[in-house]
Amino acid sequence: MAKKEPETTEEVKLFAVVSIAQMGPAIAALERIGVVDVGYEFITHVNHFKNKKMHEVSATDFAAEYVQANPRFTSAAIVAHFKAAGREGSAAYYGLKKLAEANVIRKSGDEFIRVEALPAPEPKAKGQHYEVPNKGLIEGAIKGRKQFTVRELRDLFVKEGRQEKSISPILSKMASEKLIKKAGPGEYTVLAKGAKAAAEAPAPIPNGASLNGSGVAAHG
Repeated sequence: MAKKEPETTEEVKLFAVVSIAQMGPAIAALERIGVVDVGYEFITHVNHFKNKKMHEVSATDFAAEYVQANPRFTSAAIVAHFKAAGREGSAAYYGLKKLAEANVIRKSGDEFIRVEALPAPEPKAKGQHYEVPNKGLIEGAIKGRKQFTVRELRDLFVKEGRQEKSISPILSKMASEKLIKKAGPGEYTVLAKGAKAAAEAPAPIPNGASLNGSGVAAHG
């Protein structure tokens, strides 16, 4: 006589996570379709947020210390300085914003310059002309050089208290006159005709202004 196999039944245990507002309707729906022994348990989630790291020295003061040691710098340089000290890069931009609002630094091209490191320009009466015009200043500055950069000219104009925005149209005019030629982004080559014109140009304003870095020191 063959052995009788035991009778088997099959069940499925359902798992679902619902909000408290959904719990009642969910249980009622299950019971309506004949699901019994519906149980539940409460789950409490505790959210932990990353605490903002506090420093004894504020971002503004930390940035001010860097500016004091670096009269000229880029935003990338000060961000790297912050990160090297275990600070957030975004804090560097906050510090720069506060220092700019306090007139401690100001933007010059792609860099920041410490305001107190710049010589105060002498006030000029309205309509007063410079002894050496802007073009003559540039020609005198590139005298004897084969190449120069716009950044160098900006430093020179800042030192002389002149408007940096006048540099671009002058360079465009000099390029059209075949005195200089664009060599790359912000770089120019002095052509033979330009070298001759520079040699005949009046000397720069006699206060040490030049493109050899005698102005505000550059710091990376």
